[in-house]
Amino acid sequence: MPMGANPFTPTFGSVPPELAGRAQLIKDILEGLENGPGDPNRASIFVGPRGSGKTALLAAIAEQAEEMGWISVNVTAREGMLDEIMVQTREKGSHLIRPEASSHVTGVQIRGVGLSREMVDRRSTWRSEMTAILRELNDAGTGLLITVDEAASSSEELYTLVDVFQHFVREHRNVALLLAGLPHNVSLLLDDDGISFLRRAFRHSMEAIDDNDVADAIKETVENAGRSIDPKALALAARGAGGFAFLIQLIGYHMWRQHPNEERVTLEDVENALALAKHDMERMVLEPTVRSLTPREMDYLLAMTQDGSVSQVSSIAERMGVAPNNASKVRKRLVERGIIGPRGRGRVAFEVPMLKEYLLERAGEL
Repeated sequence: MPMGANPFTPTFGSVPPELAGRAQLIKDILEGLENGPGDPNRASIFVGPRGSGKTALLAAIAEQAEEMGWISVNVTAREGMLDEIMVQTREKGSHLIRPEASSHVTGVQIRGVGLSREMVDRRSTWRSEMTAILRELNDAGTGLLITVDEAASSSEELYTLVDVFQHFVREHRNVALLLAGLPHNVSLLLDDDGISFLRRAFRHSMEAIDDNDVADAIKETVENAGRSIDPKALALAARGAGGFAFLIQLIGYHMWRQHPNEERVTLEDVENALALAKHDMERMVLEPTVRSLTPREMDYLLAMTQDGSVSQVSSIAERMGVAPNNASKVRKRLVERGIIGPRGRGRVAFEVPMLKEYLLERAGEL
């Protein structure tokens, strides 16, 4: 008997049916919207490597905010972002916002048909325009949620947005700002004195998702789509994901499509899915990550592959043949980019799933 369509969505930014391990975070943000102006959750930053689920999280929160009656606008931090925010806000809030005036009546024709109009040179700023829009939305009992993906210090318009947003906060406007970015980009952004307001924003690290939460999300997704999954297959799929949001969807997608018309997902289905997901991860995540490394960063990671799950930073420096302070600079860059992460004092581990195995397999080629 034919089953439903594949419910897993291994596409960057797609919102999966079950968002594993992020329930409390979403709850906190939505409660912040309900609590009113001044709630600290209304200015939040999500930080994590590619594939950790940042974009999907922004989209999920935006969807639920709209269900609560908010207007949500969603942009990427690049040129034209401010115009896009205004256009989206006017379009989505058109039932609450008066049409933008660009001319006024100067006289009525006695002979002939129609009105004489004169174009007006409207001198204003983005802040004044958005303030007027927010006033109308707020008067109608509606808030505005702005989400910005790929936040980075290279975006000049992001500086304008943050500067204006802090004025909105002081004016008690019903507005919220959520940013998402890679660790290194967010770190550079927060280091800039010109955007110091963001240092007071809530910063959420998109850490690895617990295996139990991963298993629950996979099980619910499968069952809600009309199938079941063998307990051993479920445990293997959860372990194989390594707490990585994108990998959860990738493994789920491939295991579903092995025998899509069978009622039960089997252990063999998951084993095949892991092999396929490994190939996709190499092509989509691992290869681009490795290509972005400097020679010193590559040396650091290769030195880490000689350990188990955790490496001592002193041992890494010794293997690299460099002074500890030089190795620490390399470590700092890798941590900021989300490639490795701290595991207590003087210890680090790989953060990107499958990267260690990928490096070991290709050590002679790198």
